[in-house]
Amino acid sequence: MITQTSSITGPQRPLIMVVDDDFAARLQLRFTLENAGHGVIEAGSGEEALDQFLEQPPDLIFLDIIMPGMDGFETCRRLRQTPGGEHTPVVMVTGLEDAETITQAFDAGATDFIGKPINMLILGYRVRYWLRSGAILRDLNISQQQLSKAQQIARLGHWELSLETGDFHISAQDPAQFGVNDPLCYESLFEQIVPAERHAVKQLIEEAKKQGNSFSLNYRIIPADGQERIIFNQGEIAHDRKGRPTMVVGVVQDITELKQAEDQIRYLAFYDNLTGLANRTLFREYWTKLQPQAKRSEKKIAIFFIDLDHFKRINDTLGHPVGDKVLITVADRLKNVLRQSDVVSRSALDLPSSIISRLGGDEFTVLSANFSSLDHIANLAERIIRAIEQPINWNNQTIALSASVGISVSPDDSDDLDILLKNADTAMYEAKAKGRNNFQFFQHQMNDAANARFLLANSLRRALENNEFELFYQPQFCNRNRKLSGVEALIRWQDPEQGLIPPNHFLPFAEESGLIHAINDWVIATACAQASRWVKDGLFDGCRMAINISGQNVNFRILAKYIIQALEQTGLAPGYLELELTERVLMENTDEAVDSLRRFKAMGIAIAIDDFGTGYSALSHLQLFPLTTLKIDKSFVQNISPHNNSISLLHSIVGIAKSFDLKVIAEGVETEEQLRILDTIQCDEMQGYLFSRPIPKEQLEHGLRAGTFAVPPAPCTSGPVQPAGHS
Repeated sequence: MITQTSSITGPQRPLIMVVDDDFAARLQLRFTLENAGHGVIEAGSGEEALDQFLEQPPDLIFLDIIMPGMDGFETCRRLRQTPGGEHTPVVMVTGLEDAETITQAFDAGATDFIGKPINMLILGYRVRYWLRSGAILRDLNISQQQLSKAQQIARLGHWELSLETGDFHISAQDPAQFGVNDPLCYESLFEQIVPAERHAVKQLIEEAKKQGNSFSLNYRIIPADGQERIIFNQGEIAHDRKGRPTMVVGVVQDITELKQAEDQIRYLAFYDNLTGLANRTLFREYWTKLQPQAKRSEKKIAIFFIDLDHFKRINDTLGHPVGDKVLITVADRLKNVLRQSDVVSRSALDLPSSIISRLGGDEFTVLSANFSSLDHIANLAERIIRAIEQPINWNNQTIALSASVGISVSPDDSDDLDILLKNADTAMYEAKAKGRNNFQFFQHQMNDAANARFLLANSLRRALENNEFELFYQPQFCNRNRKLSGVEALIRWQDPEQGLIPPNHFLPFAEESGLIHAINDWVIATACAQASRWVKDGLFDGCRMAINISGQNVNFRILAKYIIQALEQTGLAPGYLELELTERVLMENTDEAVDSLRRFKAMGIAIAIDDFGTGYSALSHLQLFPLTTLKIDKSFVQNISPHNNSISLLHSIVGIAKSFDLKVIAEGVETEEQLRILDTIQCDEMQGYLFSRPIPKEQLEHGLRAGTFAVPPAPCTSGPVQPAGHS
């Protein structure tokens, strides 16, 4: 195993170890971490990680859980037993997010965990936190060691109480830091303890004195500066030669920073970082506690599934930072509604009867108990909608908000949380279908929705039979010579009644219903025939026809037969064809996909992985599948700016793709600034509205014949654009 280290060295540079048996996963993290200014060493197994740790102790460790031989849990336990490894932050990297895995990780000594696929956009912030937290823990450990030695010499932080005379003394450079104003007064030990804990602390120590037992406890003090601190106080009874108790001896320590670090780690395991709301794990934990109570009291529990309407527009037009502020605002409004609601009471066990969770994106769920009727549930739903729809003022702009809310009720709909969540989600889509900004209770018979889906399925079948579909083509351009390199075939539906229908209005249902496979076949046949005609007319030299293959449960063997048949029937040479597939499609039947793609690649067909950077993206897929092209999703391109880390991320993606010998194409290029940056980071090809929208075949053919498809050079700049983190 070759250890990878950064070429940039320096005594202050944090060193991070990446432990994973998957080379591509290590490569992905290394690129991101080095671009963020960290040094990186790698280990391909738990055994190698332990050896590396002894030779070059890191400041932070990313540790994969599932590895052959010694798994991540055992590796973490062994690290904690290794000299110097007691306080090194260890972050478990896992695709398993169940409570048992999380518990096992913390039991093994993990500092935190992060789920696969890793969100590289926020990784840098979390790395800074882990490094900072680790530094705090290391500093605290050093302080504890120094304190121990000082206690041996000068009894620093040491207190004694004579059981015979009542004499008290505390030995410390500053007794006030432990809440003791008078170092000779035993009662002063308790004066600054918070009132709610003072009596219990004193009673516990008095009981230990009577019983002759040792004691250990934490409590909070409020010293003169008003800053609450957490104190650890440990003591035991000293005896004379005859075994009679004569003295209480104890040590005190300020553990505020340690407790804060521990609380932060546990916070990350159960709460959403952005909004502070509960995550899915804590949401489920509350359900297990609330459901039995509601059943005993014969009360109803409501699950509210809340989805913000048109939230994507906010992200696309105002940017993700504004989108994040909107999500935080909505979370605060939900907290306020639930705080004011009469259902937020306390049970006999002092458990809140409501909890709000953010499942991800712009989706929120509310679990609320103690309802006696559906009317009360409807009232709460109405208050939620009214609270969310209040406009948000941002930089002299007014952001309009609304939400669609679906509701399922226990025990009316089910006693199973997963079923209730699914039902609430279904009801939420019903609310969207009925105009948004409303709520709907789940109904077992949603006839309107079923009828609409039935009619849409019939219309799509009719469209295939009547040849109502047509292809538009969006040009793609080579960044090196600015010439046309290919076109992407994009389907449109020319409905006799509604006119031209864009794909996002019918393709999602086509995928869900399985009609997408017949549509894929039509697109393949039509696009190959069109490309063949252009080739024969001498208009398509050096170009490719890119075809999207989408849908669920794609049968790659049947797909391969159909593509080969289409090439033979149209006479199109394989080198003119490129297939675009998303990772979701590829991962549904990996072995079959790999076999078929190898066959395509051997024929000369280009294979592109589409929408890279979203959803399932993982660099291990670049190694697994026989690809030729990586297509960067337009969301990355549209958010690039020299003022954030997006350029660094794109630069990393391009660099990694080139290391796999893949061509890179960026979609969604809409501005000259984006073109300039993509040109600087040497992206191979581009497509987007800056050059051309998707156009009918007649318009494209006219441009091919006229030779008008070419991209002008990128705008001149005073100097090259540097990705964030690069010098």
